[in-house]
Amino acid sequence: MINKITVISFLAVLFTVFFLNVLRDPDELSFFERRRLAQMPELTADGLLSGKFMSDFDDFAVDQMMFREQYRRLKAVFDLNVLRKLDNNGIFIRNGMVFKTEYPLNESSIRRLCETINTVHSLYLDGLDNVYYTIVPDKNAYLQNSGHLVLDYGRMEDAARGFIKDEIGYISLFGALSLEDYFRTDSHWRQERLSGVVDALAAGLGAVIDPKPYAEQHFDRFYGVYYGQSALNIDPDDLTYLVSETTDNAVVTSVEKPGEIIPVYDLTQLGAMDSYSMFMGGPAAIVTAQNPQNSSGRGLILFRDSYASSLSPLLLDGYSTITLVDLRYVNPEMVGEFVEFTNQDVLFIYSATLFNTSDSVRAPGAFVSPFVARGRIG
Repeated sequence: MINKITVISFLAVLFTVFFLNVLRDPDELSFFERRRLAQMPELTADGLLSGKFMSDFDDFAVDQMMFREQYRRLKAVFDLNVLRKLDNNGIFIRNGMVFKTEYPLNESSIRRLCETINTVHSLYLDGLDNVYYTIVPDKNAYLQNSGHLVLDYGRMEDAARGFIKDEIGYISLFGALSLEDYFRTDSHWRQERLSGVVDALAAGLGAVIDPKPYAEQHFDRFYGVYYGQSALNIDPDDLTYLVSETTDNAVVTSVEKPGEIIPVYDLTQLGAMDSYSMFMGGPAAIVTAQNPQNSSGRGLILFRDSYASSLSPLLLDGYSTITLVDLRYVNPEMVGEFVEFTNQDVLFIYSATLFNTSDSVRAPGAFVSPFVARGRIG
């Protein structure tokens, strides 16, 4: 009798949870995972016979499970504290800072990105004197004796030097940063900690950057990308952005939003899916910032990933214009239609992570019209 009651109770709970999950209004987005969640698939005869319906339904059931975040957190705590695993799906914490394992070194990916850089140089930059590249270290580069696998960054630098044309100079940033210069819950660097980076780049480019006085502004609920991936209850970061007369007066435009003026700091993004997108319009193909207070006519073109979004406002005082080109969203052959290369300094600035996983960068010859849609939320 007791066994029968146990079985019936178990089945009742199982089916109750199942129907509650199926019948409730599904969530469209996961704030902490920063992605769209699977929705209930359409029931069709073809879908049933092919097995696609059940496959899509499995994705829907997993994504829309009630108390999903609580289950994820329980699993992470169990893996790290009970099973004593070194990481949870590649995510680990050291001294309150969240890291993601990036390993092993992928030389074919490094070669691919370097070949794209060489192609851009051949297309537009032959004859320009001030062309450089740099590698933005990820924060794993500053881990000491952690026991975790980390990239051989010296080998990455050597590989890039071997693949990139000799005409393109190298500016090292590894000595300009420390672990404290990065967010605890995110992969990116902190804007207010980039004075050493600005000095290193200015020295390499031969630019005079004499910034106007900055005022620090704060947003104290920044949940970085690693916050959701860790599934742990970690205090959010304080996101600090630096405001000056130059950033207030800069005129920022995007080729994807003709006629629209974009603020250097888009405060509507604070508290959204990705608060880091508040810097310079977030992910975009080509963005140009004009500095009316600099009459030199000298420009800077940054072929970049997201790290340059928070860096570029700090470089504005040295240039009349700064143009950000993201080859993840525009094909290299199309850049010349929108960017003027005369009297420009050029810097290819990519993170070590992108060097190691460069598939998202548009390969030359792979035509995209007109711009690649953003594969992200926020």
